[in-house]
Amino acid sequence: MSSPALAVSRRNRRTPYTDRIETLGVQGYSIVNHTLLPKAFGRTVEEEYWHLRSSVQLWDVSCQRQVEVRGPEAAYLVQMMTPRDLGSAVVGQCLYAPLIDDKAGLINDPVILKRARTGTGYQLPIPMFCCGPKGLRWAWE
Repeated sequence: MSSPALAVSRRNRRTPYTDRIETLGVQGYSIVNHTLLPKAFGRTVEEEYWHLRSSVQLWDVSCQRQVEVRGPEAAYLVQMMTPRDLGSAVVGQCLYAPLIDDKAGLINDPVILKRARTGTGYQLPIPMFCCGPKGLRWAWE
């Protein structure tokens, strides 16, 4: 592997997939939550874009942290944060649930995990939980 664009050290956490990613030729990393996030595999940004459009890609996003939303209003709160209908989700199901701003611009595109039968438990990434309620506050003002 050629030198990564970022100096990897003991202060940055590796993921369970880092060794395999390095064998596949990762060329650069970013750091998210003190954890390595592979960013480049020797292609230009445009080549990466077209590869994503035409092929399947698996990404190591182990660096993303999650929060769990529980309680009698959890289903309502989480539903208010995404245009995706979460009503038909079953326990253990993951749903792609884009987080949008007041002008329908994409803020983040997380996956939500339905954790409880009664609709009172959802697991979602921290950026969604941080941005979503802020957007709801703006909507009510």
